[in-house]
Amino acid sequence: MMFFKRMNKQESANSKRAVEAGFIIYMLLTAINYFCYLFTEKTFFSPTLIFWSGLFVFFGYSLFISGKEKSK
Repeated sequence: MMFFKRMNKQESANSKRAVEAGFIIYMLLTAINYFCYLFTEKTFFSPTLIFWSGLFVFFGYSLFISGKEKSK
């Protein structure tokens, strides 16, 4: 029993690019938060904001790439 359809090569490549963008955002926000904590002993971003921003970037970028590919 399959719950989701299989991705074709283009969808798989788009998903990989979106995962990379989401991961970069996670690492960037975590680094900013860490260095801010080192200098001020207060966090700049909440963990919840970091989590949701990474997911938002992943799904938003994935939808953007898919929409761009379909419009061609």
